[in-house]
Formats: sequence, C-alpha cells, structure tokens
Amino acid sequence: MKLGAFTVFKKEIARFFGDKRLLFTSVIMPGLLIYLIYSVMGNSLNSMMSDQTSSFKAAAVDIPQSVASQLEKQGFEIENIELSEVDRAKEQIEDGDLSLCVVFPDGFENVMSEYAGGSKTDSAPNVKIYFDSADINSSHAYSVTVAMLDELEKSVSNVFDINNASQDDGYDVASEEDAAGAMLSMILPMLITVLLYSSCVALAPESIAGEKERGTLAALLITPVPRSQIILGKVLALSVMALLGGLSSFLGTFMSLPSLMQGMGDELGSISANVYGPVDYVCLIVLILTTVLLLITVISIISTLAKSVKEAGTMVLPLMLVVMLVSFMTMYQTETRTEFYWYLIPIYNTIESMAKIFSFSLDPVCIAVTAAANIVYSALGIFILTKLFNNEKVMFNS
Repeated sequence: MKLGAFTVFKKEIARFFGDKRLLFTSVIMPGLLIYLIYSVMGNSLNSMMSDQTSSFKAAAVDIPQSVASQLEKQGFEIENIELSEVDRAKEQIEDGDLSLCVVFPDGFENVMSEYAGGSKTDSAPNVKIYFDSADINSSHAYSVTVAMLDELEKSVSNVFDINNASQDDGYDVASEEDAAGAMLSMILPMLITVLLYSSCVALAPESIAGEKERGTLAALLITPVPRSQIILGKVLALSVMALLGGLSSFLGTFMSLPSLMQGMGDELGSISANVYGPVDYVCLIVLILTTVLLLITVISIISTLAKSVKEAGTMVLPLMLVVMLVSFMTMYQTETRTEFYWYLIPIYNTIESMAKIFSFSLDPVCIAVTAAANIVYSALGIFILTKLFNNEKVMFNS
C-alpha cells in the first residue's frame, strides 16, 4: 500500500476507534442485540411449548371410557356433554374456555369391535374433533388427541407397520452432524450476508457522502495525495470496520442459535462450533473478507453519487432489496449448484459457497471462483470510484 493510501487508512481507522459511540453502535451493539433477541426468543418459545403439557379442558359426546382414561392420563379434563350442546362447546373453544370438543358416533366401541373381527364392510365411523388452530393450547390438544386415536386405530386393525420403533435399527441414516449442517446451511448464509450488508451500509455513506456534505472531503481532495490512493485507503478502512461489525453479528447469531433451535422444538440444541474444522473456518473467513470488500465498494460508489447521507440511504435501498431477495431465495433452495459459472454471480456466489461449508460439502473450486470473482468485481468498482472522484461535478455536487 502506498504512503497516501496508508495515511487515509490510518485517518479513517483513527476516526472510527476514536468515536466510542460509533464503535459501540457499529461493532458491539449488533452482536449483543442479536444474541439477546435470539436467546430470549428461543427461551420464550421453549417455555411456551413446555407450558402446553400442563392440562387441557375438553368436552366430549359419547366418549368411550377407555378413550377417556387415556386422555386423562395426558392431562385432559373431560366434560361429558350431549350432542345438542356441541354448538355451545364450539363457542367456548373460540373464547378459549375449552381446548377442544370430541364427538364420537353412537355405539363407537361396538363398531370398532366389528371392524376388528372383519365383519364390518361399510364406511368407517367418523370421530369429529372441533378445535381452534389459531390457539396454541387448542392446537396442541388436537395433536395429542389425534395421535392417541391413531394408536387406537392401529391396535384394532394393524395390517402393517411403518418404521416400528421397537425394531428401529437406524431408519434415519443422517448423523447428528448432517442434521445440524442441513439446518445451519439453510439459515446462517442468509443471516451472515444480511448482517455484513447492514455493517457496510452503516459505515460507507457516512464516510463518503457524509464528508461530501460537511465539506471535509473537498479539503482532502486538494491535497497532493492521488485520488486513487484516497479511494483505496477509504475502501480498505471501511472494509476493516464493516468486517468487525459483521463478525460481531455473526458471533451473536452463532452463540444464540442453540437456544433458538431448542425453542423451535428441534433436537439440535447441542450445536457446537467444533463440528467444523480449520479449513472450513479459513474458507469462511475468505468469503466474508471478499464479500465485505465487494459490498463496501458498491455502497461507496452509490455514496459518491449521492449529495448527502440521507440521499445515500435512499439510493442503497434497491441494493438492500437485492441482497435480501437473493438471500431468501437460496435459503429455500433444495440443492446447491455445482457448475462454476453460478459462482460468478455476486452475493449469490457467497451464499451458495457458505451453504456448502455449513453442510460439510466444501468445494475448494467454488470457494476459489467466488473469492476471485468478488475481488475482480471490487477492483472494477474501485476503478469506477476513481473515475467518479476525478469528476469535479460529482465530487462538488455542481
């Protein structure tokens, strides 16, 4: 790095670390907030799901004693009602006073016995269960009741089993690492990319459009330092600062992920960073570094064209929409791409490469193509920035 670029680099870094408020809001606060929010969400969801196992109030019409006993063992308080009272029970479900209402047909046990003996050939009896899917307690009570009735049906007419638990010799061939990798590869690439973008957009407009607006950039431009060196110094300094913010957000996300997974009812609460090796982390760091460089360069170009920080914030909105759209599209993609030309597409290539890392299918060629493409696009962006900085009309808003 030449002396001029190094001087600008030091100036930007000193300004960043000298402003404690900017340092806190850009680096410390994002990771801290994400960790607290995701942890609280996970614990709240976990607590909410645990509370559903307490008790359920249910109304039942002609319920067999054997079925009632099974439901009572699972925390149901059953009120026997007449068929004419079903409408009132449905209103109570809507009001939250009842979890559900079960209506059994007349002679349910006798009909089931006939089916068990093979003497019944017409349509099977229909058990009606009224519940409120918008209410968590009612929905959970419905799931428990259906599961219990399914077991009852199997005991009456069990023609064949599917994956009988008593004979389980490893039906699911996926290991715990595979399950964790599948979940992480779907969530983390999207989160990391969006967080990196947020860090970049929080810094670049202020450093370029903000200095244009205050007039300090004009004073820097009249110094003997070549404008290409000013650009290089600013882009590298902004990349370092954005990287710190992005890493903070990433750490906050990764540390809170086990709590969030447990709250979602997943068995992946023991997710650990130890499932990935040094090569995985090196590739991940390379992807993050080159992506930050690319994002900073693009946002710097937009900020240079803007006349103020407010205008720059408006102009970067389309870029934000593109980043989020690509992130969410790849989040629900069923398979990763293997052809190298897919990894020439900015942003998409980073998310796809990260997905490969987190799913334990690291492809060095794809990583290399992605990193090289990001660097080439960044170099092209710096060339465009140089042209813009040499344009007096652009730099002095004339």
